[in-house]
Amino acid sequence: MASAAVSTEGLGETHPTAADISADPALQVYAFQRDGVVYLQVNDLAGQVKVIIGNAGDAYFALPAGKSAARVSLPGQRLTVPGAARRFEVYRAQDVVLVRYASSDGDIWSIEAP
Repeated sequence: MASAAVSTEGLGETHPTAADISADPALQVYAFQRDGVVYLQVNDLAGQVKVIIGNAGDAYFALPAGKSAARVSLPGQRLTVPGAARRFEVYRAQDVVLVRYASSDGDIWSIEAP
């Protein structure tokens, strides 16, 4: 999932020492790897954790992180995105894209193919 700037510590912190690899200036994205699992953590600019998504092989999962439960659309468990939602690409790698769909009902985070 993540290619460059992967850290081995700091997952879940508000301001980890890992490099910010976000494609969206309104968010911060950090990549972590431990025991063969890669994690993408998304924070807002104040450092609040919005979502953490893990990847091991072909399996993707969301961790129960942050102050509110994030709605996450995963390859094996798709959520319906409202038609009026605005699409923001948050992170892109060779094999995956992390997208935030913003709507009046809140955000939906989505793991998608590039």
